[in-house]
Amino acid sequence: MGAAVVPTASSGMGAFVAVYVIAILIGLATYIWTAYCIMKMAERLGVPNGWFAFIPFLNYWLLCQMDDKDNNWFIIMLVFMFCCGIVTAVMAILIMMDVAEKLGFENWWGILLIIPIFNFYVLYKLAFTEPR
Repeated sequence: MGAAVVPTASSGMGAFVAVYVIAILIGLATYIWTAYCIMKMAERLGVPNGWFAFIPFLNYWLLCQMDDKDNNWFIIMLVFMFCCGIVTAVMAILIMMDVAEKLGFENWWGILLIIPIFNFYVLYKLAFTEPR
């Protein structure tokens, strides 16, 4: 009879865990940056409860409040978030276009949020800079 072979974790598993942890940290940093910028935009617009930006689902409520949308927009965003996320994304872009205008920028700054990586700059510009 031969010796029993005990399976061990290979170095590939360690690399997988490292990549997973890095992805989680990048996602968390992205969420925090986005929420912080939305909170600052809400403060600039005089909308109360800007900290709602950090709470899932309530951040959609805050976006609707920033653009003076009625409760129907919030309900539609919540419903379609689970079954058809593109509808929620388009509605959020439309809201951000109006928010950009309210902050004194051209409305196309809201559309620029769909460009990956560049959207971090767009959020910074809308939250912390003054229009020319």
